[in-house]
Amino acid sequence: MKKRYLIDTCIWRDFYENRFSKSGKPFGEYASKMFLKILKNKGEILFSEALIWELGKYFGDNEIGSMLDLFYFNGVLIKIEIKKHEAKEAKILSKKRNIPFVDCLLVIQAQNYNAILVTQDKHILNQLKDIVKAIKPQEVN
Repeated sequence: MKKRYLIDTCIWRDFYENRFSKSGKPFGEYASKMFLKILKNKGEILFSEALIWELGKYFGDNEIGSMLDLFYFNGVLIKIEIKKHEAKEAKILSKKRNIPFVDCLLVIQAQNYNAILVTQDKHILNQLKDIVKAIKPQEVN
């Protein structure tokens, strides 16, 4: 069975902007290597409209299209719908744990689609690890 990944918006930004952490870690390089591993291993990258919403805060439609097209044309990128029950569950989780709604939605969808969540966000890695397996890009194998 192919490995499935749901990738947090911060990782897409790291990749596209070749970003570094505040302490100088090469987040962009980690993201690039992760995407190459997923392509090489013929994994699947799931995404929902939530990724487009979040990327839309930083980029125009053309840039978002360019970012995603490489993976879409390689047959790796798969769009999933946001189901009403997922949004409802994410809203409850967001209030309960005081974590942004979109991050909670990502966690719920990763759980529902049996996907590995890839992020650098400490609140996901630490506060939501009881719900879904979350790893950093440099941990993808």
